[in-house]
Amino acid sequence: MRIKSDREKMTRQRIKDRNNMSIFFVLVFMLVFVVILVVEVFFIDEHRTGMLFGNKRPSAFDPIGDIPDYFMEDKKLVGQLEIDTYRRQELSVKSKTGNNERFYRKNVDETHLMARVTGNLVKSVHGIAKVDWLNMLGLKEITYFGSNSSATDGEWQPVFYTKHKFFVYSAYYDDRKGKIIRVIGATQTKKSDRVWCKYWYSNSSTLILNGAIKIIRENWNLKFSACFIACPLIIYKNGKQPIPPPESVSIMADPGGNATNKLRVMNLDVNKEEVKNSFAVCVKPLHFDYNNVNQVVEFIELNKILGVEHFTLYNHTIGKDVDCILRQYVDQGLVNILPWKLDIKSQKEIRTEGLFASLNDCLYRYMYQYKYILMIDLDEYIVPHANTSLPQLLRYLHTKADARKIGAISFQNSFFYLQWPDDPSSASLPPLVTLRKTRRRQRFHPHKQRSKYIAVTPFVVEAGNHFVWEFLPGKGTLNVPNEVAFLHHYRVCEFGGDDCVRNPRITDTAMYRYKDTLVKAYTTNMNHLAHICTLETTSKEKSVWTLG
Repeated sequence: MRIKSDREKMTRQRIKDRNNMSIFFVLVFMLVFVVILVVEVFFIDEHRTGMLFGNKRPSAFDPIGDIPDYFMEDKKLVGQLEIDTYRRQELSVKSKTGNNERFYRKNVDETHLMARVTGNLVKSVHGIAKVDWLNMLGLKEITYFGSNSSATDGEWQPVFYTKHKFFVYSAYYDDRKGKIIRVIGATQTKKSDRVWCKYWYSNSSTLILNGAIKIIRENWNLKFSACFIACPLIIYKNGKQPIPPPESVSIMADPGGNATNKLRVMNLDVNKEEVKNSFAVCVKPLHFDYNNVNQVVEFIELNKILGVEHFTLYNHTIGKDVDCILRQYVDQGLVNILPWKLDIKSQKEIRTEGLFASLNDCLYRYMYQYKYILMIDLDEYIVPHANTSLPQLLRYLHTKADARKIGAISFQNSFFYLQWPDDPSSASLPPLVTLRKTRRRQRFHPHKQRSKYIAVTPFVVEAGNHFVWEFLPGKGTLNVPNEVAFLHHYRVCEFGGDDCVRNPRITDTAMYRYKDTLVKAYTTNMNHLAHICTLETTSKEKSVWTLG
């Protein structure tokens, strides 16, 4: 009996030990979880001096490849501003074979070169039937382009004979990384059709070459994406031979078929030495019958005060009031409006009306007219806090960082939520959101998260929404501390509802530096525009006097 009792005691002890061990592991797991949570909540924000490796700060400029962002503590002087290079090679249109570097993934050699001056076109390829292709696009008929047809620019046109939707919008001569014709388009994100570039010359000569598709990286993994089509201007036949830039180009999936697009090649006759150190704004496509009169007038007039000289907007669908107002600014040479009828379902098939195609089109369209382009939305403003204008800000930054390395300038985002009460001193002012909303979220978003930027246009290869994806070699992004300047973002709670109002906030009246000038500009222009566009400038007219 005693032996049995001892065995029972030993068994109970082992069970107790196992239970204690289980409790110990649970406690250790919980402790690790709490530590991770504390780190996430209290340490991962904008108040970091940078990532440390072995107690040594990594090099601020890495010409090899992608490196993390580095953040400046707000209280530090901007003399320590750092350049973050976020550069990826255009792998889909550049390769290296042996010791000979070639600019195109599909080497354009004698086996790929297909050309004619008069004579017959190359043999057609087999693909989707015409009737099926038309049904896919919702069309009954299609326009064909020949040598006597006028080329277009800034208009979405289909690529014939593809197995899926494929459109092109504009074409640009780009000689910064090897000479190519860079076409802005939209196509299937994965396994897109092979395409050909048909060059049109003034003497009725034509040339057909392989084109290389490069998907623009910011596509949210949707079925369709904005893209570049790189059309070569060098062939390898009996040595390296340059091709004269064409006056226009067609993108074709069937090199022996008819062209259903013909794009005028832009930037052929530009003097790069005459690029002005001036500022322009690019705005993504306006949609949902956008008709917020107050917002668009305030946006243009305030940015003019900040130093912007030109605005480009893309018209997907806008209301009659905004349409009339923008046309008045167009007549002044201040605004350019481009049509944007892309037949791909927004948010279901492609991200937000193909906005990444518009940003890159705007970049290349004004690359040699304005050196600095602000990539912002109508509810956003890049606001200097150590200076009063964008030109002053740039001069100041150039004294703190090497201007030769700067390809873009990034600004952290801070929300001025519209649900927060108006500033009491704004009661007697016109309905200007930048003066009414002076409460902002205390915490800034890190760079590349809701941040926006100014592109230094000659050095940018691929523009994104919140940051530049690719620069020319040796260029990078300058991350600006928020004590110097940051992005004022005026909107409702980003996740719906009103939960955002509980975020810690502070009062920021920096915009009141521009109050008198802005009120005068807004009032003068609104009175003039209200008369021309038959707007009712009373509280009864919701499209004029509400934030919308």
